[in-house]
Amino acid sequence: MKKILFSAPVPVEAIEEYKAGFELTIPEKNLTYDEVMKVIADYDAYMILQNKGDKNLLDAAAKLKAIANFGVGYDNIDWKYATEKGIAVVNTPTQVTDATAEHTVALMVDTMRGIARFDREVRKGIWDAPLFPDRNQAISGSVLGIVGFGRIGKLVCRKAQGLGMSVIYYDMFRAKPEVEKEFGVVYKELDEVVKEADCITLHVPYVPENHHLFNAERIAKMKKTAYLVNCSRGPVVDEHALAEALKNNVIKGAGLDVFENEPHPIPELLTLENVVLTPHAASGTMKARVGMIKEAVSGLVGVLNGEVPYNVVNPQVLKS
Repeated sequence: MKKILFSAPVPVEAIEEYKAGFELTIPEKNLTYDEVMKVIADYDAYMILQNKGDKNLLDAAAKLKAIANFGVGYDNIDWKYATEKGIAVVNTPTQVTDATAEHTVALMVDTMRGIARFDREVRKGIWDAPLFPDRNQAISGSVLGIVGFGRIGKLVCRKAQGLGMSVIYYDMFRAKPEVEKEFGVVYKELDEVVKEADCITLHVPYVPENHHLFNAERIAKMKKTAYLVNCSRGPVVDEHALAEALKNNVIKGAGLDVFENEPHPIPELLTLENVVLTPHAASGTMKARVGMIKEAVSGLVGVLNGEVPYNVVNPQVLKS
């Protein structure tokens, strides 16, 4: 019987259908990297939750045929080396979409309307509700700039339009005209989006060319009244540059769910009132998380059964 290792506990309902055909090792607590290293040689597949699959681990995994990450991104796996070794890398591309889009819009609304800031003030006994406020911005009638128009970007677009926003977007691979028409969006080059949007949301993968895509120079091109929301990957934004921009009113505010050095946002961000911070929790609903496990494990099982699942990011290793 093929063996699958999980690096952390998961809900029973997420793996129930696979118990009969596979030997599933599910720990009672999160395994450390060293604990995984001690046993990985015995397993045919590995489901990573809050851990990593680097070169050393892949070398230690003598029987490994497939490795999955609990998320859309898989930068915690050395996928290029895995490909060299013929190991399939699996992700969860569909199950995070709705939850992440919801969280993005929630951060956008929070930052633009100052919800978290008001909450902190009221708890401190501060009742600052001026008749003609200039700290917040109306959402309806504002322009949303979406950077990365994949599954999540498209759903954020729909939700934002439901709030009365108009949407412009940039993607390295421009959508087809019929898709732009379907979603009612206008394509613009990145710097045009940056200059014109009242709020920018980021939905791009972390690849070398996207490292610090939003650096000091690009942030400075945004409107002084604009907001930046990042629910993609931390290193897409230069946190130090963003903190300086927020401190010096280069832009009005920001909402961040991801950080360069998780779980440690830079101290400067923690002192600012015009940024909302959440702990990489965009997909954090039970529905989404159970769906993610099911999607990842179905991919692992498919590989072990000799199939080519849709969520294998390096399918070339499975083709004869």
